[in-house]
Amino acid sequence: MKRFIWVLLCIFTCVFLSACTKDGETSLQEKINTALKNMTSYEAEGNLIRFDGKEKTEYTVKQYWQNDGKYRLEILFPDKFKGNYTVYNGSEVCQYNPSVKDSIIRNVPQNTARNQIFVGEFVRNYFNSENVSCAVGNFDESTCTVIEAVIPGGNKYSATEKLWVDNESIEPVKLVLYDSEGNERYITEFD
Repeated sequence: MKRFIWVLLCIFTCVFLSACTKDGETSLQEKINTALKNMTSYEAEGNLIRFDGKEKTEYTVKQYWQNDGKYRLEILFPDKFKGNYTVYNGSEVCQYNPSVKDSIIRNVPQNTARNQIFVGEFVRNYFNSENVSCAVGNFDESTCTVIEAVIPGGNKYSATEKLWVDNESIEPVKLVLYDSEGNERYITEFD
């Protein structure tokens, strides 16, 4: 029954969105979906805030991601973590910490939340999720489309996520991961 209602809602949304565009014009949602589907890799800097339930930790990070799942997450700030990075090369996760004697740690266990802080992983979840939503919102001075997806696996610390996409540039500006109770766990604001 839920799936039937969801399908009806999707059909209604498509009809509504197509009615709002002139003949031959692509709707904003179609532009966003096309941009996300065509993304094969990206590189971005941003501010990452991590909530552990008691306190928050802020970082400036640089992300590299490819659509084969390979990624690199580098910490640029605060200075005590500067130079630390995590890499997934397609077969194993490795971490580098310049302040540790054996600076490269191999075979680091996979971490759902770490993987989900990449826009590319959101895109996979968004296009594979049955329960997605779309709304208009503001971020700083720009008007954005906010899309939501369910993170597979049933992890209580990373259950859903939302992506803010700037309506003019069609670029992601913010990604938020929520726990199963709807609390923000990770917020990335892209520069």
